[in-house]
Amino acid sequence: MYFRGMKIVSVISTGGYTLQIVFEDGIKGRVDLSDLVKTGVFTVLKDEQRFAAVSTNGYSIAWSDELEIDAATIYSELSGKDPATYFSKGTYATN
Repeated sequence: MYFRGMKIVSVISTGGYTLQIVFEDGIKGRVDLSDLVKTGVFTVLKDEQRFAAVSTNGYSIAWSDELEIDAATIYSELSGKDPATYFSKGTYATN
């Protein structure tokens, strides 16, 4: 399940640990994940070539089946919208 507008249409590594992300509703921006690569399972992404191998299935950004970030998390950061509002307004879709 994803919420209308929150489907990722493109993700591009822009150098360092920064990604340019575009959502289907036009929300777009750069996300700096340099703090993320310092913790937990994401430390394997300190290798900038591995970090640059990011992809999307529309519902997350991912580096493997085990390393991914949900689209809602990134959408909230770029749009400034609280994720709780997606659930309360019934704006979800199944595909």
